[in-house]
Amino acid sequence: MSSLEERKRDDRSTAELIAASSAEIDDEDGTNASCHAVAVLEARGTRDVFDAAIELSRSCDPKSRRLGVTILGQLGSPTRTFPEECCDALLEIIRCEQDRDVLITTVFALGHLGNRRCEDTLIELRNSSDDEIRHGVAFALCGATSDAAVGALLELMSDPYEKARDWATTSIGQTVSIDGPEIRDALLRRANDADVFVSAEALHGLARRRDDRVTPYLIAEISAPGEHGHLFADAARSYLRLDGDRAFDSEALARMLRLPNKSGSV
Repeated sequence: MSSLEERKRDDRSTAELIAASSAEIDDEDGTNASCHAVAVLEARGTRDVFDAAIELSRSCDPKSRRLGVTILGQLGSPTRTFPEECCDALLEIIRCEQDRDVLITTVFALGHLGNRRCEDTLIELRNSSDDEIRHGVAFALCGATSDAAVGALLELMSDPYEKARDWATTSIGQTVSIDGPEIRDALLRRANDADVFVSAEALHGLARRRDDRVTPYLIAEISAPGEHGHLFADAARSYLRLDGDRAFDSEALARMLRLPNKSGSV
């Protein structure tokens, strides 16, 4: 479904949409989804849809529970409907759910919901033995600024699972209101991460904070051959405070990064 307006114009009943959604919940890449029925339900966001999602979340069938949880996480999207009730339901589910796939879906749903009441429950799961649950926690805490949440994200920045490291590093790196030596040192430790996306996010975080230690890493990365140079070029532009409309090649960026005053002139 290409737009919110088209989703809202879908005239299928809630029951019909749920039937269609049940067929697409296992379709990982979405290529077989018929009119993206789940997105239609989420966009509709009515009490009827909420009640249906709650009923699904209490089903004996794990697939149905996953569908219910998915809807609750984004009900009324992009504006939220019944956010506190959705939060209550998801917190109850996460406390008692035994199915791995449903639990993972619930963690991510809490992230989509973005209710800070969920933080304590999510933080408790940061040391889960399941890689995808830790990945979900890092995703769900993205943008959180409480001391406890930041502490959990700093831990997850060193997680052995690259997807967990990536989301944790993204969150810490992009939330520039969070700063200080501990934050910057944590980002610097990820500068040479084995995963290129983690490394790029770490350097972005340092660049946004104008930490001069980022410059040799940026020069090396944007000067190196490879397909990911644009990731680091964006970080260099951020550090140099360059106008987004003006184009600079990697050589020009490297020259500017070497200038003593780091000005934006070539």
